[in-house]
Amino acid sequence: MQMSLRVRRLALCVLISGQVLIGNHAMAQDASWPATTEEELRKVITGATLTGEVKAEPPFNFSEFLGPDGKSRGKMIECCRPEQILTKGMSYAGDWTLEKDSLCLTYEGEEEKICWRLQVKGDRFRMVDNKFGRIGEGQIRPGNPDNL
Repeated sequence: MQMSLRVRRLALCVLISGQVLIGNHAMAQDASWPATTEEELRKVITGATLTGEVKAEPPFNFSEFLGPDGKSRGKMIECCRPEQILTKGMSYAGDWTLEKDSLCLTYEGEEEKICWRLQVKGDRFRMVDNKFGRIGEGQIRPGNPDNL
């Protein structure tokens, strides 16, 4: 059963409003994850697909392609069924930009831009909120392997 647009917007609003499950603020300061500059991020994520989990309430899995044209396209599914993202996930689209060390997204039908500090180590990433710490993580895959 696909999530309705209302459920998707609710999940995104959860993130926007900061009602994220609080991990541990110390995770945001994990020295094993190097700081990533805007230039480094641009090279790694432009034209790539981020696939992972957001630790919201309820948590959800996602796969999102960040096109070189600044457009994003993705699918999300309520956690924890990552293998069902492509077949049963709710589609969404928007625009993306980089602001210093943060990935900022504005989704269709939403007015507020949401930004996460993005930490990258190899082909792995962490999404970090300055207030709540690590709120998501996953893998960076080159290109658009999910045809989003």
